[in-house]
Amino acid sequence: MRTGRKLLLAAAAICCVGAIHAVAQISSEASAVRAGHTIAVTACIACHVVSRDQTMQPVLGPGSPSFEEIANRPETTMDSLQAVMKTARWHDPNMTARLLPMSRLSDERRAQVAAYILSLRSAR
Repeated sequence: MRTGRKLLLAAAAICCVGAIHAVAQISSEASAVRAGHTIAVTACIACHVVSRDQTMQPVLGPGSPSFEEIANRPETTMDSLQAVMKTARWHDPNMTARLLPMSRLSDERRAQVAAYILSLRSAR
């Protein structure tokens, strides 16, 4: 009887730890999305429509896709977004990549912007 009770308590503890971990992960993802949105509206808005309620139209990067459009491309992943942000260049090949705001972001901030972009993906 005591062994059964110990097993039950151990199982309950494991479930609680798992639930706490899941809540922490969701909270962490929500934090990354919020941070990514903040970065997007300060660093990306000049070239992209970064949210549906954006009132200012982009003035640079004519024809640059919206973040929602990027999010809904079948090939878009967290890794692909971060890779593009590291290597993207202006439409003018004579300008260096380091001039782009996204190329100056840290890996952590690029991940946050990528999380925000992916949060705009429509349900499939």
